[in-house]
Parts: sequence; structure tokens; C-alpha cells
Amino acid sequence: MVLSAAAQKKTSPLAGLGGMIFYGIDFSKGRVYGAADEPEKLRKAFGDINMLFITEPEKYNVAKFVGKPMNDIRVDAVTNMNDTIPLDSIKTIVKGHTISDSTIAQTVRDLCIVSYNHGLGLCMIMQTLDKPGELGTFVFVLFDIDTRKVISHWTLSGTPAGFGVRNYWAHSVYEALDKVKTYKE
Repeated sequence: MVLSAAAQKKTSPLAGLGGMIFYGIDFSKGRVYGAADEPEKLRKAFGDINMLFITEPEKYNVAKFVGKPMNDIRVDAVTNMNDTIPLDSIKTIVKGHTISDSTIAQTVRDLCIVSYNHGLGLCMIMQTLDKPGELGTFVFVLFDIDTRKVISHWTLSGTPAGFGVRNYWAHSVYEALDKVKTYKE
């Protein structure tokens, strides 16, 4: 029996899952469009945004946003990737940067995971930070930690707001996270 698209029930990619490990945001695959900020300042802000999951756990509470317990938060898994982004690749003059499925899979394989070797992992990959469009877009990736196989991925966006580079783009992260719980595939 084939169900029509209207008859098929859409569910969250996280439905029925237990706890997981959150590995932070990989900013190395994305591009910043239309921002006047210097690449060095943007790269520093990327690390500072990831630290918000540690320093402001009540506000950037991943477990609350996804509706699932987090067994741990390991933003150190993306630190080296973000700290070594070539400065000339952070910004773009071409609008509409996207991330391919193969890039998503490679990003998961490249995560520096040192302490957990089983269970579910969740990370975010920045796709674009669009200053004129006032939008930060992120790919959320659910994966098997042991095999590094991508189970599901979906893209959500948030509106930036606030003063300073970190706070401005961190707000788009916050808004994208706030949409996870209600997202349906």
C-alpha cells in the first residue's frame, strides 16, 4: 500500500531516540556572505560561539532544544577544524553557498572524537552566515559515533541579532536550535 504525501505522517528525525553527545558547530565548511568583518575576527567568533555551550549552558541548553538528554557536550571535537580555517576561505562574494551530502559525511568522519566510541552524536555545520539577508543557516547532523555513519541531516536557519560579531551570529544559532524540537521530516 502506497500512502500519498499528504497521508504520510511527518516525524522528527530525533523521534524515539535516547541520549546523545553534542559535538558543537563546525564552521569550516560554511561561508560568510556580505559581512564587513575581518576574517580573523570571524574565525575568533566561531570559537567563542562554540564556547557558549559550555559557558552559558542554561541559555544554550542543547538538551532542552532537541528534547533529548545530552550525555555530554564535546565542542573540542570541532576546535581544531575551526581554529585552522584558512582566512581566505571564510568569506564569499557569491550568495547561496550550500553543503553537499558528501561534505556532510566527510565532516562527521573528520570530527576529533577521543572519548566516546559508541552511541549517537549530534553536530551542526555552518552553511552560511548571510549578513545582508540577516540569516544564519546550519545543517544539523545526527550520526552513529562508532561507524561515523550519518543517520539524518536537516537544515535550519535563525535570524542574527545583538552587538558584536559573536553575539550577532550566536543569536542565529540560538534561533536555529530553537526550531529543532518542532522540525519534522
